[in-house]
Amino acid sequence: MKNLFTLLLASMAMTPLMAQTAETAKTNLPQIPISVYLPEEAVTIPAASRQALEAKLLTATAQCGMGATEDFAQFYVTCSAQMVDEQVLPGAPTKYRQEVEWSLYVVDAFAKKIFGSTVISTRGVGNSPEKAYNRSLRQISASLPDLQRFFTQMNTRIIDYYESQCDNIITMAQTLAGAYKYEEALFRLAVYPEACPSYPRIVEVAVEIFKKYRDDQALRNLAQARSIWAAGQDAAAARAAAPYLAEILPDASCYEEAMALLKEIKTRVKEDIDYLRAIEERNNRQSHEQAMAQINSWQEVGVAYGTNQKQTIYRDAWPWK
Repeated sequence: MKNLFTLLLASMAMTPLMAQTAETAKTNLPQIPISVYLPEEAVTIPAASRQALEAKLLTATAQCGMGATEDFAQFYVTCSAQMVDEQVLPGAPTKYRQEVEWSLYVVDAFAKKIFGSTVISTRGVGNSPEKAYNRSLRQISASLPDLQRFFTQMNTRIIDYYESQCDNIITMAQTLAGAYKYEEALFRLAVYPEACPSYPRIVEVAVEIFKKYRDDQALRNLAQARSIWAAGQDAAAARAAAPYLAEILPDASCYEEAMALLKEIKTRVKEDIDYLRAIEERNNRQSHEQAMAQINSWQEVGVAYGTNQKQTIYRDAWPWK
């Protein structure tokens, strides 16, 4: 009896420790970026409830270990709802009881296919069908075991996907860059999760492509500046060409050519033009800063491209078109 009592005490002491360990494990899960997308095409969900459901799913993905994001992510969560039972309860005042099945889907926006799915059933009672529906909706939360399990599984599966597809993603980005589609190439690399073990390989390729992207932009700016200067060769032309030269930083392969053109302009104009001097000062100052911020810069280019393409790509991948 004494031994049984000791075991019970040990069990009671271990319970909060086990709960804390589980919570710690959940919060230490890799943050895999995922979006939530509930378009107007989701006709099975009333418009008034769509925003509330979107907020709940964003909270659930974040609390279940995934990196909920409003930026573009290759994988997004969406939902459809189906009323499986509706009853008018006896008595006064009249009350309505509804049972709703929420089908959750994780969609691969690039492959345009469903990556995983689950169904959650909720019930709600209210003085009107709308209130019953909303109370059913309120039961969706990150604390639901089925929801936690689903997002944890998706988190692991998405990591496995990226690890298995790393070589293909790199090849695709290099192919796009070879076709001068630098922004799209960086976009494909920018959505690769930092939590994945292969991420350093992605960064290495992205920095190379970003260098080519910057060189391409610099050559375009140099060509534009030369064209403007050749057409005028006066103070007005110098002022018009200056903004293009200002975009050519010291790490560009054509930087020396740009500085030669700048010297020619200053010699020909023969004026103390402050903005021409400012170009040289700015470029010298930003040379080191640009090198230090190179990784963030390539990510920003990719994210900006993805943000502009987000709605179109997600709409094309919508499972119920």
